[in-house]
Amino acid sequence: MATETHEIDRAEKIGDLPPDLPSKFMQSAAAYYSAFENATIGIGHISMSGHWQYANGALARILGYSPSELRDLTCQEMTHPNELPLDGERVLKLLAGELEHYAIDKRFLRSDGHYIWTRKTLVVKHSEAGEPDYLIALIEDIDDRKKAELENAFLVQELTHRSRNILSVISSLTSLLAPSCENVSEFEDRLLERLHAIARSNDQLLFGRHEGASMDALVHSQVSAFLGLDMMRVSVSGPEVNVNAACCQSLSLALYELTSNAFKYGALSSPGGRIALSWETRGNGEDAVFRFEWREISSNPREMSDHQGFGTTVLEKMAPMSVRGWAERTFCADGIVWTLEAPLVAVLTHSGAE
Repeated sequence: MATETHEIDRAEKIGDLPPDLPSKFMQSAAAYYSAFENATIGIGHISMSGHWQYANGALARILGYSPSELRDLTCQEMTHPNELPLDGERVLKLLAGELEHYAIDKRFLRSDGHYIWTRKTLVVKHSEAGEPDYLIALIEDIDDRKKAELENAFLVQELTHRSRNILSVISSLTSLLAPSCENVSEFEDRLLERLHAIARSNDQLLFGRHEGASMDALVHSQVSAFLGLDMMRVSVSGPEVNVNAACCQSLSLALYELTSNAFKYGALSSPGGRIALSWETRGNGEDAVFRFEWREISSNPREMSDHQGFGTTVLEKMAPMSVRGWAERTFCADGIVWTLEAPLVAVLTHSGAE
């Protein structure tokens, strides 16, 4: 009987079983292999050398190989390098009898060259002599769950980072804005206006999630806060660019100051005045540069004031420093021009920079 059982364990199909086995034994074997092949979880046998001996349909689908292809591969060579040490250590303990079974989340290399997250549970099949004969592996596809967990961890980390950035910006706002205000009421009004600008930029970041904020959406959200739906006096042009949190928040403050000043003293304070906003990227690799320009076009432009207020600090110091760049505000024949240049890597999200 021991020999017959050994042959059943090694048979790939019911049709491969010896024909002289008892009918009840054949029925039992058929039920076993039906459960083995139709199980929704991947099931495989692994030899002591680490080679796949058998695999059911679910395991073949998970790993992307046919059962015959798997027999030419070892479990070790398909395992992600980061999981090899722990996996190998637990297999040795399992074979030594220190563990009855073990489970581990690990990545397997599929036939398409991509790694897939799985939950692997391993037990030992012993021979009648008590020696390890082969390993039985239960493989569950947890790739979607793992990716969701990793994304959630990233979002929590990003939220923490952005919260610190916002607190830092607010701290700078209050310390720089307070000296330029004559009373508490003025300070409160001016601070709230700028916090609303930051809130609008944060909305764009949340909408873009880890892809960052769309430059086009950021510009429109800040300028439309003053103009509403009437954007006919503003032209916006530039390539599709997703900017990171630091750039988004600093540009939102700069755009608020520029738009507010344009309404009070600049192109938007008189009929016919217009604003042209544009951005571009230049160069490649480490030398790549991001350039943003705000240009006012007015038939009756006013010269820049020599007053160095909070807006000047935002435009000439806060905004460029947040992206490791430089900024310049000049007076041309048509009106004010504000230019910001920075290394592209300091402006884009990490995914965009790659």
